[in-house]
Amino acid sequence: MRTESTRPATVQAARALTPTVTQYWLTGAPGAAPLAAAVPGQHITLRLGPRYKTYTVLAAGDEGYELAVRNRDRGGRRDHLSPRLYVGAPVRLPAPDGQFTALGAATCTHFVAGGVGINPILAVLSDGRLRGWRLFYVDRGAQEFPFLDRVQELAREQNGSVVTFDTAGQGRPDWDTVVDGIPVGSTVGVCGPNGMVAAMRDALERAPGSRQLITDGSGTTGEMPPSVEVECVKTGITFEAAQHQPLLDALNRNGVGVPSSCRQGICGTCEVEVRAGRIDHRDEVLTDEEKDASSYMLPCVSKSIGTRLVLNV
Repeated sequence: MRTESTRPATVQAARALTPTVTQYWLTGAPGAAPLAAAVPGQHITLRLGPRYKTYTVLAAGDEGYELAVRNRDRGGRRDHLSPRLYVGAPVRLPAPDGQFTALGAATCTHFVAGGVGINPILAVLSDGRLRGWRLFYVDRGAQEFPFLDRVQELAREQNGSVVTFDTAGQGRPDWDTVVDGIPVGSTVGVCGPNGMVAAMRDALERAPGSRQLITDGSGTTGEMPPSVEVECVKTGITFEAAQHQPLLDALNRNGVGVPSSCRQGICGTCEVEVRAGRIDHRDEVLTDEEKDASSYMLPCVSKSIGTRLVLNV
Protein backbone atom coordinates (compact mmCIF):
# COMPACT_ATOMS: atom_id res chain seq x y z
CA MET A 1 0.00 0.00 0.00
CA ARG A 2 2.86 2.35 0.67
CA THR A 3 3.90 2.53 -2.97
CA GLU A 4 0.47 3.51 -4.31
CA SER A 5 -0.61 7.08 -4.94
CA THR A 6 -1.85 9.09 -1.99
CA ARG A 7 -3.99 12.20 -1.66
CA PRO A 8 -3.25 15.20 0.54
CA ALA A 9 -5.57 15.70 3.50
CA THR A 10 -5.85 17.89 6.58
CA VAL A 11 -6.77 17.18 10.20
CA GLN A 12 -9.91 19.29 10.42
CA ALA A 13 -10.85 18.66 14.09
CA ALA A 14 -9.92 16.55 17.11
CA ARG A 15 -11.66 15.60 20.36
CA ALA A 16 -10.48 13.50 23.34
CA LEU A 17 -12.66 10.43 23.95
CA THR A 18 -10.68 8.84 26.80
CA PRO A 19 -7.32 9.62 28.45
CA THR A 20 -5.58 7.78 25.59
CA VAL A 21 -7.99 7.86 22.62
CA THR A 22 -8.66 10.88 20.41
CA GLN A 23 -11.31 11.25 17.72
CA TYR A 24 -10.15 12.95 14.49
CA TRP A 25 -11.89 14.28 11.39
CA LEU A 26 -9.86 14.35 8.17
CA THR A 27 -10.83 16.34 5.08
CA GLY A 28 -9.28 16.85 1.68
CA ALA A 29 -6.51 19.47 1.60
CA PRO A 30 -7.60 22.92 0.33
CA GLY A 31 -7.46 23.03 -3.47
CA ALA A 32 -6.77 19.28 -3.76
CA ALA A 33 -8.98 16.55 -5.18
CA PRO A 34 -11.65 15.18 -2.78
CA LEU A 35 -10.74 12.15 -0.72
CA ALA A 36 -11.69 8.76 -2.16
CA ALA A 37 -15.10 7.42 -1.18
CA ALA A 38 -14.98 5.14 1.87
CA VAL A 39 -17.32 2.64 3.50
CA PRO A 40 -17.37 2.75 7.33
CA GLY A 41 -15.37 -0.19 8.62
CA GLN A 42 -12.72 0.03 5.90
CA HIS A 43 -9.24 1.14 6.88
CA ILE A 44 -6.71 3.69 5.66
CA THR A 45 -2.94 3.75 6.08
CA LEU A 46 -2.09 7.18 7.36
CA ARG A 47 1.25 8.76 6.54
CA LEU A 48 2.63 11.56 8.69
CA GLY A 49 6.22 12.37 7.85
CA PRO A 50 8.14 9.07 7.79
CA ARG A 51 5.53 7.15 9.80
CA TYR A 52 2.71 4.87 8.68
CA LYS A 53 -0.20 3.45 10.69
CA THR A 54 -3.48 1.81 9.73
CA TYR A 55 -6.76 3.10 11.17
CA THR A 56 -10.43 2.24 10.75
CA VAL A 57 -12.80 4.67 9.05
CA LEU A 58 -15.61 5.12 11.58
CA ALA A 59 -17.71 7.36 9.38
CA ALA A 60 -17.25 8.79 5.89
CA GLY A 61 -18.93 11.31 3.64
CA ASP A 62 -18.24 14.07 1.17
CA GLU A 63 -16.60 16.06 3.95
CA GLY A 64 -14.01 13.37 4.80
CA TYR A 65 -13.34 10.61 7.33
CA GLU A 66 -13.83 10.13 11.07
CA LEU A 67 -11.10 8.15 12.88
CA ALA A 68 -10.26 7.26 16.48
CA VAL A 69 -6.58 6.91 17.42
CA ARG A 70 -5.00 5.60 20.61
CA ASN A 71 -2.26 8.05 21.65
CA ARG A 72 0.63 7.04 23.85
CA ASP A 73 3.50 8.76 25.58
CA ARG A 74 6.17 6.11 25.39
CA GLY A 75 8.88 7.93 27.35
CA GLY A 76 10.16 10.02 24.45
CA ARG A 77 12.52 7.26 23.33
CA ARG A 78 11.51 7.84 19.73
CA ASP A 79 8.88 9.71 17.81
CA HIS A 80 5.43 8.21 17.31
CA LEU A 81 2.32 9.26 15.45
CA SER A 82 0.14 11.09 17.93
CA PRO A 83 2.23 14.30 18.28
CA ARG A 84 1.92 14.72 14.51
CA LEU A 85 -1.87 14.57 14.62
CA TYR A 86 -3.13 18.04 15.48
CA VAL A 87 -5.77 20.35 14.02
CA GLY A 88 -4.41 21.70 10.75
CA ALA A 89 -1.76 18.98 10.35
CA PRO A 90 -1.12 17.87 6.74
CA VAL A 91 -1.32 14.11 6.07
CA ARG A 92 -1.41 11.87 3.02
CA LEU A 93 -3.91 9.07 2.45
CA PRO A 94 -4.24 6.19 -0.03
CA ALA A 95 -7.67 4.89 -1.03
CA PRO A 96 -9.52 3.02 1.76
CA ASP A 97 -9.39 -0.77 1.78
CA GLY A 98 -10.79 -3.70 3.76
CA GLN A 99 -13.94 -5.83 3.89
CA PHE A 100 -14.97 -5.57 7.56
CA THR A 101 -18.01 -3.44 6.79
CA ALA A 102 -21.75 -3.76 7.43
CA LEU A 103 -22.01 -5.84 4.26
CA GLY A 104 -18.98 -8.02 5.01
CA ALA A 105 -20.06 -8.68 8.62
CA ALA A 106 -23.80 -8.94 7.92
CA THR A 107 -23.99 -12.52 9.25
CA CYS A 108 -22.37 -11.77 12.63
CA THR A 109 -24.39 -12.33 15.79
CA HIS A 110 -21.49 -11.95 18.24
CA PHE A 111 -18.55 -9.54 18.34
CA VAL A 112 -15.30 -9.35 20.33
CA ALA A 113 -13.45 -6.01 20.44
CA GLY A 114 -10.05 -5.24 21.98
CA GLY A 115 -9.06 -1.60 22.55
CA VAL A 116 -9.63 0.50 19.44
CA GLY A 117 -10.65 -2.72 17.73
CA ILE A 118 -14.08 -1.41 18.67
CA ASN A 119 -13.81 0.97 15.70
CA PRO A 120 -14.70 -1.38 12.82
CA ILE A 121 -17.33 -3.10 14.97
CA LEU A 122 -18.90 0.26 15.81
CA ALA A 123 -18.95 1.09 12.09
CA VAL A 124 -20.78 -2.17 11.38
CA LEU A 125 -23.32 -1.71 14.18
CA SER A 126 -23.97 1.94 13.28
CA ASP A 127 -25.19 0.83 9.86
CA GLY A 128 -28.29 -0.54 11.60
CA ARG A 129 -28.66 -3.81 9.65
CA LEU A 130 -28.06 -6.13 12.60
CA ARG A 131 -30.41 -6.97 15.46
CA GLY A 132 -29.96 -9.10 18.58
CA TRP A 133 -26.16 -8.98 18.52
CA ARG A 134 -23.83 -9.53 21.50
CA LEU A 135 -20.52 -7.68 22.14
CA PHE A 136 -17.62 -8.64 24.45
CA TYR A 137 -15.52 -5.46 24.78
CA VAL A 138 -11.98 -5.63 26.24
CA ASP A 139 -9.79 -2.66 27.23
CA ARG A 140 -7.48 -1.55 30.01
CA GLY A 141 -8.76 0.87 32.66
CA ALA A 142 -12.23 1.98 33.65
CA GLN A 143 -11.66 5.38 31.99
CA GLU A 144 -10.93 3.78 28.64
CA PHE A 145 -13.45 1.93 26.42
CA PRO A 146 -13.85 4.53 23.65
CA PHE A 147 -17.36 4.74 22.23
CA LEU A 148 -18.85 2.69 25.07
CA ASP A 149 -21.79 5.11 25.33
CA ARG A 150 -22.39 4.80 21.60
CA VAL A 151 -22.40 1.00 21.51
CA GLN A 152 -24.63 0.84 24.60
CA GLU A 153 -27.11 3.18 22.90
CA LEU A 154 -27.03 1.00 19.78
CA ALA A 155 -27.60 -2.06 21.98
CA ARG A 156 -30.78 -0.49 23.36
CA GLU A 157 -32.00 0.35 19.86
CA GLN A 158 -31.07 -2.97 18.24
CA ASN A 159 -31.82 -5.50 21.00
CA GLY A 160 -28.09 -6.00 21.52
CA SER A 161 -25.99 -6.42 24.65
CA VAL A 162 -22.54 -5.23 25.72
CA VAL A 163 -20.24 -6.89 28.28
CA THR A 164 -17.04 -5.00 29.22
CA PHE A 165 -13.86 -6.63 30.52
CA ASP A 166 -11.23 -4.38 32.17
CA THR A 167 -7.81 -6.07 31.96
CA ALA A 168 -6.39 -3.61 34.52
CA GLY A 169 -8.60 -5.07 37.22
CA GLN A 170 -9.55 -8.49 35.85
CA GLY A 171 -6.37 -9.73 34.16
CA ARG A 172 -6.55 -11.64 30.91
CA PRO A 173 -9.89 -12.90 29.62
CA ASP A 174 -10.45 -16.66 29.62
CA TRP A 175 -11.07 -17.00 25.90
CA ASP A 176 -12.36 -20.56 26.24
CA THR A 177 -15.06 -19.25 28.58
CA VAL A 178 -15.85 -16.43 26.16
CA VAL A 179 -16.30 -18.94 23.33
CA ASP A 180 -18.40 -21.22 25.53
CA GLY A 181 -20.89 -18.36 25.82
CA ILE A 182 -21.29 -18.16 22.04
CA PRO A 183 -23.85 -20.63 20.65
CA VAL A 184 -22.69 -23.25 18.16
CA GLY A 185 -23.43 -22.11 14.62
CA SER A 186 -22.86 -18.41 15.37
CA THR A 187 -20.69 -16.08 13.32
CA VAL A 188 -18.22 -14.09 15.43
CA GLY A 189 -16.64 -10.79 14.36
CA VAL A 190 -13.31 -10.18 16.13
CA CYS A 191 -11.24 -6.98 15.92
CA GLY A 192 -8.27 -5.95 18.05
CA PRO A 193 -4.58 -6.72 18.60
CA ASN A 194 -3.37 -9.69 16.58
CA GLY A 195 -2.58 -11.57 19.79
CA MET A 196 -6.20 -11.30 20.90
CA VAL A 197 -7.44 -12.34 17.47
CA ALA A 198 -5.10 -15.35 17.54
CA ALA A 199 -6.26 -16.28 21.07
CA MET A 200 -9.89 -16.18 19.97
CA ARG A 201 -9.10 -18.24 16.88
CA ASP A 202 -7.36 -20.86 19.03
CA ALA A 203 -10.26 -20.97 21.50
CA LEU A 204 -12.75 -21.40 18.65
CA GLU A 205 -10.70 -24.29 17.27
CA ARG A 206 -10.61 -25.99 20.69
CA ALA A 207 -14.32 -25.58 21.36
CA PRO A 208 -16.79 -28.33 20.42
CA GLY A 209 -19.12 -27.45 17.58
CA SER A 210 -18.56 -24.99 14.76
CA ARG A 211 -18.54 -21.19 14.89
CA GLN A 212 -17.43 -19.00 11.99
CA LEU A 213 -14.76 -16.35 12.60
CA ILE A 214 -14.66 -13.04 10.70
CA THR A 215 -11.80 -10.62 11.36
CA ASP A 216 -10.72 -7.24 10.07
CA GLY A 217 -7.81 -8.86 8.23
CA SER A 218 -5.24 -8.93 11.03
CA GLY A 219 -3.48 -12.17 11.85
CA THR A 220 -0.17 -13.93 12.03
CA THR A 221 2.46 -13.69 9.33
CA GLY A 222 3.17 -17.37 8.87
CA GLU A 223 4.21 -20.62 10.52
CA MET A 224 5.95 -20.35 13.90
CA PRO A 225 8.69 -22.73 15.07
CA PRO A 226 7.61 -24.83 18.10
CA SER A 227 10.26 -23.19 20.28
CA VAL A 228 12.78 -20.37 20.18
CA GLU A 229 16.19 -19.83 21.83
CA VAL A 230 16.03 -16.49 23.66
CA GLU A 231 19.27 -14.68 24.56
CA CYS A 232 18.93 -11.80 27.05
CA VAL A 233 21.86 -9.41 26.67
CA LYS A 234 21.65 -7.37 29.89
CA THR A 235 21.01 -10.26 32.26
CA GLY A 236 23.23 -12.77 30.44
CA ILE A 237 20.51 -15.42 30.47
CA THR A 238 19.72 -17.75 27.55
CA PHE A 239 16.78 -20.15 27.59
CA GLU A 240 14.42 -22.10 25.33
CA ALA A 241 10.85 -20.76 25.13
CA ALA A 242 7.88 -22.74 23.86
CA GLN A 243 5.91 -20.78 21.27
CA HIS A 244 2.49 -21.90 22.53
CA GLN A 245 3.03 -19.84 25.70
CA PRO A 246 3.46 -16.05 25.95
CA LEU A 247 7.11 -15.03 25.67
CA LEU A 248 6.48 -12.60 28.54
CA ASP A 249 5.74 -15.53 30.85
CA ALA A 250 8.89 -17.34 29.74
CA LEU A 251 11.02 -14.25 30.41
CA ASN A 252 9.65 -13.79 33.91
CA ARG A 253 9.84 -17.51 34.67
CA ASN A 254 13.54 -17.52 33.74
CA GLY A 255 14.42 -14.61 35.99
CA VAL A 256 14.15 -11.75 33.47
CA GLY A 257 11.71 -9.36 35.09
CA VAL A 258 9.67 -7.55 32.45
CA PRO A 259 6.88 -5.26 33.73
CA SER A 260 3.44 -5.76 32.23
CA SER A 261 -0.14 -4.62 32.63
CA CYS A 262 -2.82 -5.39 30.03
CA ARG A 263 -1.18 -8.52 28.55
CA GLN A 264 -3.26 -7.94 25.40
CA GLY A 265 -0.83 -5.88 23.28
CA ILE A 266 -2.76 -2.70 24.04
CA CYS A 267 -0.86 -0.71 26.70
CA GLY A 268 2.81 -1.03 25.68
CA THR A 269 4.11 -1.60 29.23
CA CYS A 270 6.10 -4.75 28.41
CA GLU A 271 7.85 -3.37 25.31
CA VAL A 272 11.44 -4.68 24.94
CA GLU A 273 14.24 -3.94 22.49
CA VAL A 274 15.09 -6.63 19.92
CA ARG A 275 18.78 -6.97 18.99
CA ALA A 276 18.34 -9.88 16.57
CA GLY A 277 15.43 -11.92 15.26
CA ARG A 278 12.28 -11.58 13.16
CA ILE A 279 9.01 -10.86 14.92
CA ASP A 280 5.36 -11.66 14.22
CA HIS A 281 3.93 -8.47 15.74
CA ARG A 282 0.45 -8.89 17.24
CA ASP A 283 0.08 -5.62 19.17
CA GLU A 284 -1.60 -2.31 18.45
CA VAL A 285 1.18 -0.19 20.01
CA LEU A 286 4.01 -0.11 17.46
CA THR A 287 3.70 1.78 14.20
CA ASP A 288 3.85 -0.11 10.90
CA GLU A 289 7.39 1.19 10.34
CA GLU A 290 8.51 -0.02 13.78
CA LYS A 291 6.98 -3.43 13.11
CA ASP A 292 8.84 -3.63 9.79
CA ALA A 293 12.11 -2.77 11.56
CA SER A 294 11.43 -5.31 14.38
CA SER A 295 13.67 -3.31 16.72
CA TYR A 296 11.08 -3.58 19.49
CA MET A 297 8.38 -6.08 20.43
CA LEU A 298 5.65 -6.67 23.00
CA PRO A 299 6.34 -10.16 24.41
CA CYS A 300 2.88 -10.45 25.96
CA VAL A 301 1.40 -11.20 22.52
CA SER A 302 4.10 -11.13 19.81
CA LYS A 303 6.11 -14.15 18.67
CA SER A 304 9.46 -14.97 17.09
CA ILE A 305 9.30 -16.10 13.47
CA GLY A 306 12.77 -17.63 13.67
CA THR A 307 14.36 -20.10 16.08
CA ARG A 308 16.64 -17.54 17.79
CA LEU A 309 15.81 -14.20 19.40
CA VAL A 310 18.18 -11.71 21.08
CA LEU A 311 16.59 -9.18 23.44
CA ASN A 312 18.20 -6.24 25.20
CA VAL A 313 16.84 -7.15 28.65
